[in-house]
This record gives sequence, C-alpha cells and structure tokens, in this order.
Amino acid sequence: MVHVINRQRHERLDRAGLAQLAQVTLEAVLGPRLAAAVDVNLVFIGDTAMRRLNHTYRSVDAPTDVLSFVHLELPSPYTHRPARRETWFFSQPVAGLNGERPLLGEVIISTPTARRYAERHALTCAEEIQRLVIHGIIHLCGYDHETDTGQMTRLERRLRRRFLHAATNAPPAHQP
Repeated sequence: MVHVINRQRHERLDRAGLAQLAQVTLEAVLGPRLAAAVDVNLVFIGDTAMRRLNHTYRSVDAPTDVLSFVHLELPSPYTHRPARRETWFFSQPVAGLNGERPLLGEVIISTPTARRYAERHALTCAEEIQRLVIHGIIHLCGYDHETDTGQMTRLERRLRRRFLHAATNAPPAHQP
C-alpha cells in the first residue's frame, strides 16, 4: 500500500492519483504479489527540509527534486528476476511493526524544486511530480542510474510511456 504524506503547501496534489501511480509502478517492477506485500511512503516537502536531507545523507548543501530511502533491501534487480526476488521475500520472516506490511521505503519529493524542473522541461508541475514518483519508486526497487549501464533509465522511460498520459521528450527525472 502506498501512503501519501503531504508536508508542504506549495502545490495541490492529487493524492489518490499519485498513490495509484506509485502502486502500478511497484507492480510493474516487483510483480503484483510482492508489490501488495510491502508499504511505501510518498512524502512531499519544501526546499528547506529537502536541503537538510540532501546535506545529511548526500553531503550536498542544496535541495534536490527527489530522494529515495530504502528500508527493506530486496535482492538486486540486476542479478535476480522478479520471480526470484518474490521467492526470496516470501521465504523471509519479514514483517512491519505490529504485524503490518514491511515498509519498502520512502520517496521524498520537493515540490518547489519539482516546479522549477517542470518549467525548465516545459512540463506542468503535476507531470514532473508524476515522473519523480516513477523515478523514486524504481530506486526503492533497487535500481541505480548512477552505477548501472542504463537499465534504470530504459525501465523508467518504458514505465513513463506506459503510465503517464502526457507524452514528453524531456530527459529522465533527477537531471541537474
């Protein structure tokens, strides 16, 4: 299940739509059974809070558009197909607090930075936020565009074509 947590007042959010987008992205990357067995938090914040997080966790003293924090590390998607990852997960004694689903992780999005990037790429802020949700969810599933050979970027483009209504030729999310 995807939980949307709004800690900002800069942008109006389609919480249900963003939760649904995150869920279908999870299902596409992990498979429906595994995606249904974990929780994800989508957290929307302002630049000040994002700058603190970026400085604390990446030593970059500036806001960024999206950060993903993995809480439950799954086997690598580069070496394990979805079925093997699912088999591994369901063979583990993994449970969240009070027997709830475990938290796969959190995707943190700065809406002011998303707005600036949207303007730069001739998108609406809502479109940019959708792109960032897909990008962040893929990161939670173990992909890393900074270390792979293009697998994450190709997956992200495929999922954007599949799930986003606005056809854009803008570069993948998280481009400085």
